[in-house]
Amino acid sequence: MAQEKLVDYAGLAEEVGIPVRTLRTLAHRRVIPRLILGHRTVLFAPSKVIAALQRYEITEVGRLTRVKKS
Repeated sequence: MAQEKLVDYAGLAEEVGIPVRTLRTLAHRRVIPRLILGHRTVLFAPSKVIAALQRYEITEVGRLTRVKKS
């Protein structure tokens, strides 16, 4: 089984197309999963972050759809 490469804020911002500041806010609010390795080192698994963000995707105007965990 191949392990997914972990990335920092800059790498994640490049991969998902979201500004670093927004990613820091989402991580602080625990909207996206993160791995804290120390005072300054925070890493992300991009596939898990994308899956977490898709739960907040708006499918039609005025309606927010959340995916239920199974």
